Amino acid sequence: MDLTLLKSLYNIEAVKLIHEFKTTDSTNQRAKEDIRDHMEDEDWLLYSLPALYVADIQTAGRGRLGRTWSSDSESGIWMSYLFAPKLSPEKIPSITLLASLAVADAITEYAERHKYAIGKVQIKWPNDIVINKKKVCGILTELVAPNYVITGIGVNANTKEFDAELIDKATSLFIESGYEWSRETLVYLIIRKFTDLVEEYEKSKSLDFIVDRYNEMLVSMNEEVVIVNSVSSGTSEPAKTFTCKGINNTGALLIEDNSGNISTVSSGEVSVRGIYGYV
Repeated sequence: MDLTLLKSLYNIEAVKLIHEFKTTDSTNQRAKEDIRDHMEDEDWLLYSLPALYVADIQTAGRGRLGRTWSSDSESGIWMSYLFAPKLSPEKIPSITLLASLAVADAITEYAERHKYAIGKVQIKWPNDIVINKKKVCGILTELVAPNYVITGIGVNANTKEFDAELIDKATSLFIESGYEWSRETLVYLIIRKFTDLVEEYEKSKSLDFIVDRYNEMLVSMNEEVVIVNSVSSGTSEPAKTFTCKGINNTGALLIEDNSGNISTVSSGEVSVRGIYGYV
């Protein structure tokens, strides 16, 4: 990856240090080890954060709920952003929603700029980006130490084809557009948009400023969803079918049962009819 464009992020202090790897097990793991090794080093913390970790190949990429993320190809974007947001711990999970919006906006802007015809870019709560009902990006946010957060982002950028078991669930920007995408430009756009959103969230302490736009991009909006292993109203529940009514200003998913009662889901697995093969 050519870091020339990414280094311009230094100028706006969105990034103070870029770590580039030809091959690594996981960019999230590299970031995690760095913060654990330097927690007591005030100079390192001052001059190294926020930090961006990018790899051409990941051998042990990991997604949400411990799932393996296929990233053993130079065709994708495999990156992690290590930073210290000015947010209370209970607001950290919402960072994933900000990252989702940043990625969706970056892809949309890039496509419009280059006049690429792609399907509508949508968000699957809480951490996936989908195009034409197939996953193109996954996001994993981890609180690794008091006040320090790692947001890992994996984008299927220029993958030409997928294995049989993924062909109905995954897609790439190349497959959707028919063109190669600049990974460097996408990373730059994502970080710029992500840091702007985080800054606004730090000021407002509420997601009111993204709720309407997020819900417009939410692939499950007003659709039938199945909530698996959810945390709803503080209790664990078995899988049930609801209608999705969007997110609220805390980032929780609003779901409506057959009686018209609205409840919230703060975490869990959400299956959407017609997405990733769920029918």
